Amino acid sequence: MSLIPKSRAAQVVLGIVGLVLTLLLFAPGLFVEYLWMSELGYEGVYWTILVTQISLFSVVILLAAVYFVVNFRVLVNRLPPSWAANFGQEGQSSAPITRDRVRRLAYTIGGVLSLLFAAGFAGQWDGLLRYLYAVPYGQTDPVYGLDLSFYMLELPFVQALQSGLVGLAFLGLLTLVTGYILAGQIGVDNGQFQLPMPVVKHLGVNVIILLIGWAWGFYLDRYEVLMEGGGAVFGAGYTDIHVTIPALWVMVFATMLLALLVGVNLYQRRLRVLGLGVAAYVVTLVIAMIVAPTVVNQFTVTPNELSVEEPYLEDNIRLTREAYGLSDVTERSYPARANLTPEDITANRETIKNIRLWDPRLLIDTYSQLQQIRLYYEFQNVDVDRYQLEDGYRQVMLSARELTGSLPQGSNNWVNRHLQFTHGYGAVANLVAREGTEGSPEFLVKDLPPVAEDSALAVDQPAIYYSETASTYRLVSTNEKEFAFPQGDDNVYVSYKGEGGVLLDAFWKEALFAYYLGDFNILLSDYLNDSSRIQIWNRVQERVRKITPFLKLDRDPYFILNDRRQYWMQDVYTTTQSFPYSEPIRGFGQYNGIRYIRNPVKAVIDAYEGDVSFYISDPDDPLIQTYQKIFPSLFQPLGQMPEGLRSHVRYPQDMFEIQIERYRRYHMQNARVFYNNEDLWTRPREQYDENQRIMEPYYIMSKLPGDDQLQFMLMTPMTPDNRDNMIAWVAAQSDEPNYGNLVVYKLPKEKLIYGPNQIESRIDQNPEISQLLSLWDQQGSRVVRGNLIVVPIEESFLYVEPIYLIAENLKIPQLRRVIVAYGENVAMEVSLREALNVVLGREILRVQDDIAEAADLPSPAQGRQPAPGEPDAVEELREARSLLQEARDALQEGDFARFGDRLDALESVLDRGVSDAESLVPTDTTAAAVPQAGTSE
Repeated sequence: MSLIPKSRAAQVVLGIVGLVLTLLLFAPGLFVEYLWMSELGYEGVYWTILVTQISLFSVVILLAAVYFVVNFRVLVNRLPPSWAANFGQEGQSSAPITRDRVRRLAYTIGGVLSLLFAAGFAGQWDGLLRYLYAVPYGQTDPVYGLDLSFYMLELPFVQALQSGLVGLAFLGLLTLVTGYILAGQIGVDNGQFQLPMPVVKHLGVNVIILLIGWAWGFYLDRYEVLMEGGGAVFGAGYTDIHVTIPALWVMVFATMLLALLVGVNLYQRRLRVLGLGVAAYVVTLVIAMIVAPTVVNQFTVTPNELSVEEPYLEDNIRLTREAYGLSDVTERSYPARANLTPEDITANRETIKNIRLWDPRLLIDTYSQLQQIRLYYEFQNVDVDRYQLEDGYRQVMLSARELTGSLPQGSNNWVNRHLQFTHGYGAVANLVAREGTEGSPEFLVKDLPPVAEDSALAVDQPAIYYSETASTYRLVSTNEKEFAFPQGDDNVYVSYKGEGGVLLDAFWKEALFAYYLGDFNILLSDYLNDSSRIQIWNRVQERVRKITPFLKLDRDPYFILNDRRQYWMQDVYTTTQSFPYSEPIRGFGQYNGIRYIRNPVKAVIDAYEGDVSFYISDPDDPLIQTYQKIFPSLFQPLGQMPEGLRSHVRYPQDMFEIQIERYRRYHMQNARVFYNNEDLWTRPREQYDENQRIMEPYYIMSKLPGDDQLQFMLMTPMTPDNRDNMIAWVAAQSDEPNYGNLVVYKLPKEKLIYGPNQIESRIDQNPEISQLLSLWDQQGSRVVRGNLIVVPIEESFLYVEPIYLIAENLKIPQLRRVIVAYGENVAMEVSLREALNVVLGREILRVQDDIAEAADLPSPAQGRQPAPGEPDAVEELREARSLLQEARDALQEGDFARFGDRLDALESVLDRGVSDAESLVPTDTTAAAVPQAGTSE
């Protein structure tokens, strides 16, 4: 029975059914994506990508179809007449197989193969656009003198074409050989191998095509040599330049000569000559590509490696630094002096106030326990940013209160999932260094509806419809009110008033989305009206990736409060795996194998409306210049980003870690030093939760040496490889006008500067600290040592590590102590101020100064002094705090008698100091909190 009907009408019907099935498979998704992109204003991007994909697919399927049809036509025409008849008898078919039926079957197979081949190659649409719109880099490679954009933008697509040609020829040969074997044209008959001359000619033509593809591949391998690693050099070394590249030329000509020899055999059957030619080709391949490089490497390079490879090492160093944006790194010396004075601390009060005491890895648990409030909210991660608050430029930790991915049991129904629980609500924020009550953070934004303690953090519309973890589509502006936030025993419900999502103002749109999402409740529900909208692809990264599938995204979009609105900012990268002499990245997840990276784009997503805007932060990147030509309406200059948002642009951590991974070796620009790895660096280790781990870079606010301006930057210390002392520290500046600048401060090599792991060891060796931490660990609680922060200050270093206590039955980390190390001194006290006072040997930050500052009064040095014999309020407050901490410790240890004594003593001190405190702080200076709109949706 034939798979293809004989009737012309039946064939037409079959074709129509196939077309309808194809449309049902692909058209809904394409149309949904078009509506979604149009709603965002990026239909131009949609059409550019789609037209390129269709054009590439059409050209490739046409060429592949011609190739397969011609080959299968020749194959069918050369079938012996007896084959079809014998096959029909053996199968006892009711209808004997005719040559026409075999031809139709062959064409069908060819069509399927062409379709699969074209569908796979259509994925090269991005490479095609890069090739067509390539922008010059402005620098050339040291071997061929070609502009670097050839490798980045043109070579990958040319290599894809070559691979496609070889793949097509190989697939054709495999299919033809199989067909001829089934037809009995190739095989063994009476002990002799049968290969008729017509079959030889047919297969020979395809072999020639395959050999031409191989020759082209050898030619392109000349460029690939510049990107291969091996030996001392990443890229072309001595052996590659003097042996491998000439050998590749030899293989190009040898392969073409072999193709010519095969062509001759199509007309004159000289199999002996052809066999000798194949043998000579194999010998040439082995000698040219294996033996010769091995001999030269063994007898010329290895005994003299440094001298012969030195010029190529210089190319390797220069171009790797260029590829990872390290060419413009500023290197400075940092004396790391050990004579920090109280005046230095006073001059850097703003730095001290912004030292981070809250570890994001633990703070997320505190947020969840104290501010999640209901089971249908969750906090994903904590972002670190800076804000201009009423009391100055401050570093702030912030997390969005997002809607959970799965509703509580019993409420996980269709209406709740898609109509009622549609969004998260507000955020939680705290200063990085200020402690509230009972070891918890002092919140700047908290509760539901959110209340902000500073107007810079207040928002008018706290609803978060677009977030990091939105798990499904939402239907908004429906007849069913949406849950906003709890209020007492009741809930507040609202309706979405924004324009985010595709408007469902027609029945066909409802039907389209119902079919595409496989959820026909959309079509059947009475809750929808002409103003209803459907929000799909509402995760931040999913949203950006849908618009720009040709770019890579940083792993951490961060939340921003600006101009009384809420946004997400996503760092976007351009990368390529094709860059000469650049050492590729290994072990970095999605970045594995890349040889070039830039962060030229900042994507901003409105958390309520869902609008996505792309701003160019590095206009010199040739990749983004190319994409600007391809998509002229997609990107905007960074200067068009609102000023408030621009003040929250920060250097991305993924980019910084990749650059540090390369810089740890490629900071050595002397080829001889580089060759010997004389000054190899690494990222330090720290102790966290009883484990040693690689120290993560961290954001910090400090003043760089010689600069009076407090700056927000991403930094990391560096240590020598296999050593723990600190050798340098690296900072990436985030504030304008210095955004993107990398500064490396190298430390003196002639003296010991403690690294983070050495400070951790000194903390472990301190008997008082170890005894107290061990005691806490045995009282039903767990001690966790947070981030060790190395703080550069006045050409010196402070080391700060917070200590947290976590009860076994309640996962709320409490900040109980702060450890400060400076020079040879280590102290653990209840506050950063007290620890600083201990390690520096005198009182630095006075309590009454802080009180005066908070009340907007002159400090005691400028105003009222205690009269002779009058109790000192400072000493009373210090004594009160000490007694309070002793009472807490006694309660934690179960010593209730000592707890009572300390509490009585505390009460006495407080009673004695009330009058002095009242004289210092007027009663009318309390700042009012800034309430945020809670029901204005």
